[in-house]
Amino acid sequence: MKLNFRPKAAFASKKALKYLQDKNPVDIKQVVVIRHAAIGDFMNIRPFLLGLKSFFPNAKVTLNTINTYAYGTPDDLIDVVHIIDRTVNGKKTSAFHRLKQIKQLPKADILFDLTDSSLSLLTAIFSKPKLKIGYSYRPSRRFFYDISTLRSDFVLEADSVLHMLYIFGYSRHGDLEYGYGNLYPKKPAKQIVYFAGASMKNKCWSEDKFSALIGQLSDQYPDYQHVILQGIREDEKFLEMYSPVSNKKNVTLKETMSLESVMQFLSNSHLLISNDTGIRNMAIATHTPTIGIFFDIAPFKYWPNEKKHDCVFNENYQQPAINDVFTSAVHMMEYLQ
Repeated sequence: MKLNFRPKAAFASKKALKYLQDKNPVDIKQVVVIRHAAIGDFMNIRPFLLGLKSFFPNAKVTLNTINTYAYGTPDDLIDVVHIIDRTVNGKKTSAFHRLKQIKQLPKADILFDLTDSSLSLLTAIFSKPKLKIGYSYRPSRRFFYDISTLRSDFVLEADSVLHMLYIFGYSRHGDLEYGYGNLYPKKPAKQIVYFAGASMKNKCWSEDKFSALIGQLSDQYPDYQHVILQGIREDEKFLEMYSPVSNKKNVTLKETMSLESVMQFLSNSHLLISNDTGIRNMAIATHTPTIGIFFDIAPFKYWPNEKKHDCVFNENYQQPAINDVFTSAVHMMEYLQ
């Protein structure tokens, strides 16, 4: 295999070049992918996993993650899930405990570190793969990885991880594919969905603003059902948010559903409006239009370059005004007609 990149666009050691010189993609039998992240981040690596299975057709793929993030792993695109315990019975595990689990990983022909954390680095080192691939925006990491690619907050995350395949010569055509077409076929419903939760409170647009927005949009689009999704946590029931609009016949509160049910529900929906959260990444993966509300971080890393996805954010990183989100929703509805 010949690596494809210009100088300074990526890095490859002499060891990597020597290892790959007499290899073909069909020779790769064992691959480990490290992703210590939540469900939205698993959605972002689905295009990568689809490409991986296509480019290395004989490879057995093991996904390494941690027990606090084991919900929603892409089991349909991998062969084995290997879990490292970050906690056991609410207590942080010891370094010895984690190292023992790391050493249980198969000896990979190629390991892809898609996490770039201290634990993922240790996993890459002590699992002893033949070739380690990671990110190079921390210069010190070049000493530990055989191949490294760049990562940017201005490149869509789903595209950024694909760079680790592009370097081998993999290519894709058209829009990003997430592999959900057959699993969750679209059955279009006239419903606009809202989710006000997020992994961290500082990513959450205030619930009173959500409530006001739903009131305005339910009046603007009376023929649509406006659905507030409940999450799995206790603080994601949104009863106070629902209360001011509960008298509207076209506004409903949807109780917590299974992951599979949520995916199908989102696939059927006309539009999702939410914070920067896993639910939005799930909607993107089912090719459902979205409006993301951002203010804690810039949105470019999670904003697909498609007209059916929009983000609302301010240059000063303050919470967007209700009217800004309302205007974005009206423009999106006009586009989707």
